[in-house]
Amino acid sequence: MAAFLAVGLSVAMMACEPETEVKTDEIIPSDTIPIIVPMDTISFEDVVLDSTGYWNGSDLSGTLSSYESWGTTISSYSGSYKSGILNCPNHFYEDQTFNSTWWDGMACSSKTDKETIGYANQYSVYASSGAGGSQNFALIGSDGAQCSFDQPIQVKSLMVNNSTYVYWALKDGRDGYGAVRKFVSGDYFTVTVTGYDSTGVKTSQVEIPLADFRNSQTYICSDWTKISLVALGKVKSLAFKFNSSDTGDYGINTPAYFCIDNLVYDKK
Repeated sequence: MAAFLAVGLSVAMMACEPETEVKTDEIIPSDTIPIIVPMDTISFEDVVLDSTGYWNGSDLSGTLSSYESWGTTISSYSGSYKSGILNCPNHFYEDQTFNSTWWDGMACSSKTDKETIGYANQYSVYASSGAGGSQNFALIGSDGAQCSFDQPIQVKSLMVNNSTYVYWALKDGRDGYGAVRKFVSGDYFTVTVTGYDSTGVKTSQVEIPLADFRNSQTYICSDWTKISLVALGKVKSLAFKFNSSDTGDYGINTPAYFCIDNLVYDKK
């Protein structure tokens, strides 16, 4: 994925809140009477999923291109899905020699298997449903994934949770391959959300803790948790970057996944 330009704004660590009902309107006091600011929520409930319970680009609806890599031909399908005014890019790949497939970017899912370990269960959230008892949620599945809005908006908040794949990798060091280790004192797993305006200039960024074993903590996000994104300001797009203390010669070992739902924003 393409790297994004940073322009020297500091990371803002935002406090997490347990899942609560998301308000549809926010009242801002004025000198005379309250001003009601219309709010809206991107819930992913408008994304139609087939019997698999997820969409990852495997329907080959994206634009096809091919390239050579390590002696084999890779077919790449560049597509996307949409929820409300949010555009969610995705790449689906097919290895023509070994008949293997994978994806990156964003997927949409309704899977809630909290027990199965490893990559085969990559589409499940570690919860019994989407945020607030809903069905669908989005899955961020690669470092540098991004999404964009139809027009610039003021983002307010986002519900986040770990995927089951990541949860067991962090808690017990089980990912189905032995590529990760159990988190211990001093470890952390975070995702940084960066906002960009309509000209592509960075507005600000927010760091979301998905696991934190620093300062005597033993935190692993296991419930839908509300994160404030107000600090990002008015944005046209968002980008996601993962950070983990479990890192090797080829980057982080922790699977680069997390789940999002109920993105709240101002209509005006």
